[in-house]
This record gives sequence, structure tokens and C-alpha cells, in this order.
Amino acid sequence: MTAGEWLSALHAPDAVRSLSKVYGDDAAVLDGRIALLRRVLDATSAQLRDTPVGIVRAPGRINLRGMHVDTHGGYLNLMTHQREVVIAFTPANDATVTLWHAEDGYTTCRFDPTPLVDTAAFRRTWPNFLESDPVREATAGRQGDWSLYAEGAALSIQHRFPRESLKGLRGVIASDLPQGAALSSSAALCVACCLALLHCNGLHLPPEALIEAAQDAEWYTGSRCGIADQAAIILGGRNEVVNAALQPGALDTSAARRIPMPEGTCILVINSHTTRSISGPQQVAYTRNRFAYSMAVAILHQELARLGLPAAALDRMRSFAALTPERLAALPGAPSIYTLLKSLPESMTIEAMRLRYELPTLDMHYRTWFGSLPEDARPREFALRGPLLFGLAESERARLFPDFLRKGDLVAAGRAMTIGHEGDRVANPGGSPASHPVHDAQLDEWESEGIPLWQCPGAYGASSPALDALVDAALEAGALGACLTGAGIAGTVIALCEAHDAGSITKALRNRLAAADYAPLAGLDAPLTPAQLDAAILINHATAGACEIGGR
Repeated sequence: MTAGEWLSALHAPDAVRSLSKVYGDDAAVLDGRIALLRRVLDATSAQLRDTPVGIVRAPGRINLRGMHVDTHGGYLNLMTHQREVVIAFTPANDATVTLWHAEDGYTTCRFDPTPLVDTAAFRRTWPNFLESDPVREATAGRQGDWSLYAEGAALSIQHRFPRESLKGLRGVIASDLPQGAALSSSAALCVACCLALLHCNGLHLPPEALIEAAQDAEWYTGSRCGIADQAAIILGGRNEVVNAALQPGALDTSAARRIPMPEGTCILVINSHTTRSISGPQQVAYTRNRFAYSMAVAILHQELARLGLPAAALDRMRSFAALTPERLAALPGAPSIYTLLKSLPESMTIEAMRLRYELPTLDMHYRTWFGSLPEDARPREFALRGPLLFGLAESERARLFPDFLRKGDLVAAGRAMTIGHEGDRVANPGGSPASHPVHDAQLDEWESEGIPLWQCPGAYGASSPALDALVDAALEAGALGACLTGAGIAGTVIALCEAHDAGSITKALRNRLAAADYAPLAGLDAPLTPAQLDAAILINHATAGACEIGGR
């Protein structure tokens, strides 16, 4: 339909019923979604006049448990979030992608992928293409530019259909997802662009391939994200938690479980108004532990092999989801997880790793994670034991989390969230630096006291003082559990609450955000305005996953 026809149809009973299937029946949520659709269609009318357009949308996401483990096959507990990216689009006559933004202050994205598609590098694997000079030149100095995500989507879809000469699109984009707030605004943009381009060309990708295509689009921007965000956006459903262990490189979503949120509970989504860009200056902080994971898992396997464990058994334990205490205990002669962790050094330099272990993929992984950075910006020393303990314990927390929900054990579910955040914490409630002891004596103490793995925080350290302060405020006000969500560093905190406590907890969090010391703690130039405070805390409403919105 034309933009004008869409606008006329939005409030018709049939349209409202159709939208309810996507967004649910909450009147406030529906009003917000219709307002966003009106915004994109008003701008579409101005740009495309009477051209018929389709509409795709991709929601934000939260991760209740399974932080930072998606790159290594850990368990995840994902939900969609009602705020989203919407694109109204029509096919172009050639390969060019033109996207106007419905909001002021954004440049127009106009990108012809043909020069990059015609390079020899484009015929290589996607990681090799990203490391090529043509890509470096095309993206240099543009980290954080929203148009890079659309460019990445166009190239990613074309890369998956090498024998097709794909059409581009002309369209208008709008979003009410706050940028840099760890609600996956960038992943939602990539998913929406991929969907629109597929629709323009009459093509389809199964969920696994679409997840990977959207991830590849984001990698084009310089980010080295995992697949959790894209999986949540594509697999999510109304009022559902999606529990899955997704193995990169061998992605299979068929075993994903869908768990309804227990009645009488809610998730508060708290915007800290701190921002980060994992394709910008905070890339090193984000990717450091991702690389450490890769090396630590390989080193762990070498330590197990030295103990004489069967090679066939070790080959089945290549992911966090497979490296469980029960599976280790079932192997003859295997030590406990705590004893095994003591065989890993707490930290190592790249040079020391090369000397001590056989790591044939070390240089490849190092280039993958840090190859887009200048040589002098690449880190050389990495913590190993703390991040590995976090990854193993976090995957275990995420494996058990849906069982807590099914049993209605909200105390345990909340505790899993809070313990996970302890592994990310950087500041204690009093403001002093948080410590994450993973030395031998601490591991011995946990083992002697019979502490299960899921109750060990580990040491990842992806939080910030502002995020920690909001977690503490939520817990003090009565939340069952609270933690950061997403990559961390900045962004959003989530809190699990009993529904009847949501109002009082929201009030306490609002007061914390309004406190005189919060702005300097969060690095803000000025205190949050009343309007910002009013919009900072929302109850999460899980909507349908990314899809096209149907017309006539």
C-alpha cells in the first residue's frame, strides 16, 4: 500500500487485531507501536509519495541470563522488548540502498554495494572480506555511523546469494530504541535491513541463516558481536523467554525452548542513560574477554588431554553448554571443575600463550577480534581464569534459569540474575572497586564448601559504576534479582519483580536516577530531566519476533 493508505488503515478494527497478534493487547504498548508506525509513514509519504511500500519491524531484546557467552555456545535466556526498528520500503531499480531517517539530525544513507561486490576479496569468506583493504577503506573513520549497518546488511545478503544480482531498496527508517543502551538497537537495525532486502528480492533465509546474516552485517561496522541479540530478535515471541544454547558455526535453533513468564511477575527495563558503542572506542573493552574465552577453552582442553581423558569425549565438549560439572564428573579420571580451573594461569600475555601452549588458532582469533584496530591499540595481556570461570558458571546459570521459572522459584531465578551481575560488577555499594577473587585459595574454598558452579560469580567485569548503582537500588527496593543486560559497559539494567512491587521499585529507581550524585557517576553533563526520568523505567512487554507487517 502507499503510505497514505497505510495511515488510513492503521486504526481500522482489522488492523488493530492484526497488530495485536504482533504486539499483544496492552493498550499503551499498541498506542506506542502505532505512533511509531505513523512517524515512519509520515516521513515515507514525504519521500516516496504514492509509491507502494512494505513494512518490516525488528524489536529490541533483553537477556535475562546468559550474558557474554553466546560466542562460545553458552545457554541464553532471551526476550524481545516492545521498542523497535521499523522500515517502510520499496525495491530499487538497481543495487543501490537509499534510506532516509524519519528523525532529524541523521544523514541519508545512499550506498551502492557494487564496487565492493566486484572485488576479489568479496569472493572469500566473510571474515577475510572484512579484513581486506577495500573494506578498511570503505569503513575508515566511520565507526558508529548508522548507515554502516545498512551497508553491512546489503553486502551480507548479497554474499549469501552470490549468483543473484540483488536489487537494493528505497525506504524510510524510524526507531524508538535508545541507541547504545544495550537493548540491541544496532542488531535490530541489521535484522530489519536484512528482512527488507530479502523481501525486495523475493528471497527467504531460514532463522539460522538470517541470524548469521544480521551478525555479519554488524561485523562489517567493526563490532565483533555474538549471535544472542539477533537470535532474540528473530526467535522471540509474545510473553516468552527463549532458552537455547546456540553454537556459532553450527547454528541450530531446533532445540530452543519457549517458557512463558510466570503470572504475577514482571521485568523492569531501566535505562541508565549511559551509552557505549561496541564498534567505537569501547571495542577493546568489549572484545578482550571474548578473545580470552577462545584461548581459555583451548587451554582447558589441553589440560584435560594431559590428564589422559579420551579425545572423543573432549571433542564433544567444545562449548560452554557442553562443559558442565556433570559431564566432567562423568569422565573417568576427570578432576572437579575447581581443580581444573587451577591449572589455568590467572592471566597471560600473547607471547606466553605461544610458548606454553599449542594454540594453532591463536593468531587467527587475535586478527578476528582485534584486526580492525590499529596495531598500538591492540591488547597484549589477557585475564584467562576469571573470564573462563564466569563463562562456565554463567552458562550453567542460564541452563538452570528456565527450570526456576517453570517451578515458580522466583527467588532462585532472581538470585541467578544477581550472582551473574556480581561477576560483572566493577563498584561495590559503597563505591569502592569491586574485586573478583579467582586465586587458588578461593577455588579451594568453594570446592570444600560444596558451592555449585552456578553460584560462583566469576570475573568478567563488564559493568560500570552507574549500572552497579542501579542494580543495588533495585535490590534494596525489593527486586528479586537485578543485573545488566547485553554487552555491558553502559546501557540498561533489568530487574525481576513481583508485579505488585513494580510501582515501589520503579519509584526507588527513579529517585536514584534523580539523585544529585547520579549524573557525575554516569558521566552525564547535566541531571536527567523530568521527561527523561519518566521514560527511563518501563515494564518489558515481549512482542513477536522480527517480521513483515501485513498489508492488504
